[in-house]
Amino acid sequence: MGMFDSVYIKRDLPLSEELKQVSVDWKNLEFQTKDLENCLLVYIITEDGTLLEKVVEREYIPYTEEEKKKIKPKPWNIWKEVINKSEELKPISHHGIIDLYCIVDYTEDDAYWIEFRSHFSYGRLDKIELLRLSKQESSKANSRKWKKAAELEEKKLWNRTKKFLNYFGWNKFWRKVSNICYKISKVFGNIQIFIIRYF
Repeated sequence: MGMFDSVYIKRDLPLSEELKQVSVDWKNLEFQTKDLENCLLVYIITEDGTLLEKVVEREYIPYTEEEKKKIKPKPWNIWKEVINKSEELKPISHHGIIDLYCIVDYTEDDAYWIEFRSHFSYGRLDKIELLRLSKQESSKANSRKWKKAAELEEKKLWNRTKKFLNYFGWNKFWRKVSNICYKISKVFGNIQIFIIRYF
């Protein structure tokens, strides 16, 4: 899916009759967009149509060398602590179209995929329109379906057999076979390169 930004719309939306029946707090619903910075930033469209960016000033505290040796943090765990120092809403002078989308679950099994198209003129919302509305499975229904498929897969005879054989080193054996095959293929690859160069 890639990176995106979040947008909160504080003004009334042009909802269809179907969407008006859904009990959702539209003004606090998180929409996503790929039409801005795509850096997980947060934007707000105010009631008067101004586009604001939520700017957070942070202080990043690194691990000391001693802490790195002691804790051995994961490669993606760069900072020991991140402190939010201040927060402000900064007007953005965006000129163009921003497409906004989200998924709203309205029953246990069903959800709506919703897209709005918003037109901005130098940071001010000119108009917003419902671009697309479609029904799909809810995240809960999708999760249940995936879990059921995983359980059925686990019950298959071959998968149960593999699980039993793993107690006796089945995976280790095939990992060693795989490593040996890889080393043999490297040797033959080197022989091939030698032949191509010198014959």
